[in-house]
Amino acid sequence: MQMKEVAAFLCHVGSKTSYIYRISSTHVELHQILKSSITFLEMSFSQNYNYGAIGEALKVDLLNHPEYIEQNAILAFQAAIWQWMNPVKKGQPSAHDAFVGNGKPTKNDTLSKRVPGLGTTMNILYGDNVCNQGDVDSMNIIISHYLYYLDLMDVGREEAGPHELLTCAEQKPFNPSSAPAASS
Repeated sequence: MQMKEVAAFLCHVGSKTSYIYRISSTHVELHQILKSSITFLEMSFSQNYNYGAIGEALKVDLLNHPEYIEQNAILAFQAAIWQWMNPVKKGQPSAHDAFVGNGKPTKNDTLSKRVPGLGTTMNILYGDNVCNQGDVDSMNIIISHYLYYLDLMDVGREEAGPHELLTCAEQKPFNPSSAPAASS
């Protein structure tokens, strides 16, 4: 499970880069992961994530200096880990908890087709920008990165689990980007 979770975290980080890379040394791999963390955080923060809470936890004033994330790859990686481990809102799971299955899904989670696994991590991190849209490229890119990292770490994509754990195609978002229009 631990290796699968590392692959899940890295798939989110890695899928937010605009190019594919080959790992030729540990240094190149770490550098790429750190650069990818910056891109991942920029995308996630643009979705109304809280610079203040992350900055407070890391003892850095990100609220007034969000550029620190772009300027410091190690800080970006620390912030990405913090974001993975902490819920966006009280009463919701963190991406970590959703992936490993900590906690019991609520009735609303079940009705919203949110089950523990990679799909729910996408729902938590990206909401309706990726989820509840059917079989879209933005979701499939993340899934393909997950399978890639499982293979890279010798876990094997056959360990990924069934499709319903990988996808968020039909999951209702935890935090919709806009409220539905009132009907008249």
